[in-house]
Amino acid sequence: MLETNQSTVADRSVRLPLLVLAALVAAIGALESMPFPALPLIQRELGLDPAQAGLLSTTLILTGAVAMPIVGKLADNHDPRRVLLGVTWCLVAGGTLAAFAGSFGLMLAAQFLQGIGTGIVPVTFALVRGFLPAGRMPPAVGLVAGVFVLGGGLGILSAGPLADALSRRWMFLTPTLVVAALALVAPLLLPRTGDRRERAGRLDWLGALLLAAALVTLMMGLSLVSKTGWPASLGLLALAGLLTAGWTLVERRARNPLIDLRLLQRRGVWSSCLAAAVMGAGYAVSFFLIPQLLALPPRTAGFGFGASPSTISLYLFPPVVAAVIVGPLAGFLVRRLGSRAVVGTGLALTATGALVALGWHSSPWQIVLSAVLTAGLGACAASTALYTAVIESVPASDTGVATALSGILRGVGAAVGVQVAAAVLTASSDPATALPREWGFQLGFALSAGIALLPLLTAFALPGRARQDTQVPLPAGAAVTPVAR
Repeated sequence: MLETNQSTVADRSVRLPLLVLAALVAAIGALESMPFPALPLIQRELGLDPAQAGLLSTTLILTGAVAMPIVGKLADNHDPRRVLLGVTWCLVAGGTLAAFAGSFGLMLAAQFLQGIGTGIVPVTFALVRGFLPAGRMPPAVGLVAGVFVLGGGLGILSAGPLADALSRRWMFLTPTLVVAALALVAPLLLPRTGDRRERAGRLDWLGALLLAAALVTLMMGLSLVSKTGWPASLGLLALAGLLTAGWTLVERRARNPLIDLRLLQRRGVWSSCLAAAVMGAGYAVSFFLIPQLLALPPRTAGFGFGASPSTISLYLFPPVVAAVIVGPLAGFLVRRLGSRAVVGTGLALTATGALVALGWHSSPWQIVLSAVLTAGLGACAASTALYTAVIESVPASDTGVATALSGILRGVGAAVGVQVAAAVLTASSDPATALPREWGFQLGFALSAGIALLPLLTAFALPGRARQDTQVPLPAGAAVTPVAR
């Protein structure tokens, strides 16, 4: 009887922290995904051109790509509860700033702070591992991953109605207030897991700084192409190349590198990471173009649908539902067929979705079908298979670093794809109306289809059938938006 009572108390002491973490992760997932359906509204209110709107999206993506390995390392080195609260309050500051931002610069800063919130996923895993028995970890990891995806879907679905019924301010403030309330409660309910500094090396701050500088310089160079032309951008792109070379040199010599680049010598790792980066660029082009096309006023532009933020949210929700279903199914198919077959199928579906929008964009259902094929089915299936290919190619001790490397490159690819799409729309703008012309969207969707098929060239290097002892998780948040969380 005493053992039964102790077990009941233990279950209660674990259940409450898990519920708090699940609610916090879901609220953060919602806040992270809200800018995407409301991006045309933000453009109108702040007077942004497509290139500036693309820079907002890439800032969120790239900040998350850099933040995940840094925050994950901090959680390993120190008490993950303190790290979690620090990340959460950065996100609260970003959501508040986004709500009240009246200029492009302030909104850019807000997206930077919100991007740091992507680090909530590895911190949550570190925290859960500290107070759960090993045998109960897989369900807890599934819970965290699932509620993050679910929160992202709810954010996409609710962003438009909140913006239409209230305002852009309350669209950001509503989930921000929920996150802030949970952050106030969390210190009282989450258990301490101890300070881990004695068991970990120093964080590679120089590597993190060089990586961030290289990515920011690359995005600035790409964003200037449509405004000033290539000559002014080549200097920034060359500087980005030099910073990348410097980062590579630092990482190779660091005792505790942010990312162990030696893993790229493994065939399954380099092929998967390269495919992830190119695929990210391909489907990000389409996912950026679709809200722009839906919001375009048909009377002025001659095409488009003039959709409100609420309607855009509804149109973008089916891909999320498809991703939630396809993620676990793709993991099962990887076990049966191997990563190579699932990646090839996913890339084919992604390209097909882009071609649907290229040839047929006169009705909303055609655009929804394109989004489901591109992001909900194709990109989700390929992402799950590529993560699995990385896991298959490294020892268990290198799983976290290898998957982080794949996530970073996928985020970089997505950011480049958004900038390419924004540059194409800007170049196609009608001088009389300042609105993109139809050929700009058609060229963008054609590029999306072509880029999505390029990773097939490296598919030969991917692993075949997965090992039976490999667990295939759905990467948290990987299929909700182009954000490489």
